[in-house]
Amino acid sequence: MRIALIIHQLQIEGGGERQIICLAHALKERGHEVTIYTCAYDQANCYPQLCHALTIHDVGRGLWPSLRHPFFLRSFLDMVHLARAVDGRYEIWNPHHWPAQWAAGWLKKKSGGKVVWMANDVPDFALKVFHPGSIRDALLIPLRLCYFFFDRIQDRRVDLAVLLSNWATHQFKLHYPVKTTIVPSGMDPARFTPGGDRRKIRDRFGCTDGEFLLLWLGIFMPHRRLENAIRAVHELASRGVRIRLLLAGSDRSFPQYVNELKELTKNLGVSEQVNFAGKISDEEIRDFYASCDGFVFPNEGQTWGLVVLEAMACGCLVFVSRGAAVHEALADGETAILFSAGNPRSLAQKIEMAIGSPQLREQIAARGMQMVRDKFSWEHYAERVECVFQDVLTQEGPRALQPFRVGSHPTEAPKRS
Repeated sequence: MRIALIIHQLQIEGGGERQIICLAHALKERGHEVTIYTCAYDQANCYPQLCHALTIHDVGRGLWPSLRHPFFLRSFLDMVHLARAVDGRYEIWNPHHWPAQWAAGWLKKKSGGKVVWMANDVPDFALKVFHPGSIRDALLIPLRLCYFFFDRIQDRRVDLAVLLSNWATHQFKLHYPVKTTIVPSGMDPARFTPGGDRRKIRDRFGCTDGEFLLLWLGIFMPHRRLENAIRAVHELASRGVRIRLLLAGSDRSFPQYVNELKELTKNLGVSEQVNFAGKISDEEIRDFYASCDGFVFPNEGQTWGLVVLEAMACGCLVFVSRGAAVHEALADGETAILFSAGNPRSLAQKIEMAIGSPQLREQIAARGMQMVRDKFSWEHYAERVECVFQDVLTQEGPRALQPFRVGSHPTEAPKRS
């Protein structure tokens, strides 16, 4: 197949960016002709080691390239430009994230083909219209209502939307009349393996053998709810538990949020227990995973959680919020430790239980690692995506692709930031 992958921007090292890049590699290995199109590509800061062997076309911004706000207008101008800039014909237009599906729909009208949209993050226009969170949101309702209807009309050109989880699918179907299927993304089992240097990172931050080191790794954003992890550490430290929290990742997207977290850390008196590591290199990721006694994911309103799978593949015990949809694939007390969303006390209780049960946490980590390595590789993801593409091209209905659930626990509706 000739496949065009489309994403608005490739500028940071996020989960969505890793997903499209790794999918491109895996589809190429399966013999397909794959090209990535984007409006903004930062080669130095978006997985340079992974992108070098891919065909990536940066078509540039649309009209008024220096304009950044409102983002809806910026997105519209960029997608118009991208649709005009692409001349090739492809059997599959595969947009990732909003608003790449607009350009894909226009390209379908222009050159034929089918549109399969990786709707990783469900657009929240309807949420802000029908559930305004502030006076400003209420004042913007008429404008956002226009945004919502424009977006909904464009999405009618989408042949199939691929969601990452049951929760995301439910949210999507509330507002968009598009056929859906579920294909959870994967990780690289050759790259994410146990065996990193445990002492290297612990020594760098002065973490002793007797301290329970809790790690978070990602891009700092408000819906990560890292304040809940900090409050949980404060509660444990106030009871004499020897614990450290290491927060590692880029603050480029929301520097103000990082400043608020640092201020909270100072106000709670846990500056010695909470360390900010900054952005880390790909070469050190395994060392960070090896250094920790547990990986924490307090995110809310998260349609998946790729980093959780990567941590598990490295042998980490993971503490995952039920507000992150990746918990649908996990079983509490078997492959992970789950806690209530937005509840620092629940997280603190689960951490304390794990600290007191070293044998149990080793068993959970081992089962989790085996489950992830068996079911969540990029090869598995690409194979399932390939099946979806073939079904769309032959106009068959999407296959039932939901065997990833483990256990029968219900999805707790994640909160929105």
